[in-house]
Amino acid sequence: MKLGDVDSAALPHSKKDNPGGNKHLTLQPGGKAYTAVNLFDYGSKNHTAQSFALALRGADGHDGPSYSVDLQGEKTQFSWNEADVLNWNTKKPYDF
Repeated sequence: MKLGDVDSAALPHSKKDNPGGNKHLTLQPGGKAYTAVNLFDYGSKNHTAQSFALALRGADGHDGPSYSVDLQGEKTQFSWNEADVLNWNTKKPYDF
């Protein structure tokens, strides 16, 4: 998962998340996967973006297609100093 510019570095796995961040998920066509991104704002040297991107990896281990998602709604921009991502799940672990 990347925030903003597609040339930015991939987000690291959250150290506060449950073990299993390196576990592979296999999605069938039309399947869904869920995760969450933690954004931390410490008040200086913020990054801002209006989109994020994710890439899928095929069963052979090679990077698959990348998808960019543009934000919609009242707040179409977000800011952060540090960010990380939680484990991917096939069941929706959050209700928001």
